Amino acid sequence: MSVTDAMTYLCDLSDLEEARPRRIKPDGHDPIAVCRVGEAVYAVADTCSHGMASLSEGDVEGTVIYCPFHGGAFDLRSGEAVEKPCTIPIRRYDVQVENGGIFARINS
Repeated sequence: MSVTDAMTYLCDLSDLEEARPRRIKPDGHDPIAVCRVGEAVYAVADTCSHGMASLSEGDVEGTVIYCPFHGGAFDLRSGEAVEKPCTIPIRRYDVQVENGGIFARINS
């Protein structure tokens, strides 16, 4: 079974700039913020758990993504809230890169 059998294509690795989140809206699913930090690629829910802000419009410092509305933040590795006013974690997706494409397990 290849990665594409169990996972959903999000974008090409070449579409991502270092530490610049990109909003991806897979058909039938909520938006996902995808971000490359060094050699790692992360995918988390794009909507902040504190307010209806798009996290892909926020800044990334290290492995932390900041909400552009209130400055709350989440760890890209776990989805855990790490800065107030955010206290509720966001969903984190398992990601794999294959043949230059970024795939996430979004149905589990």
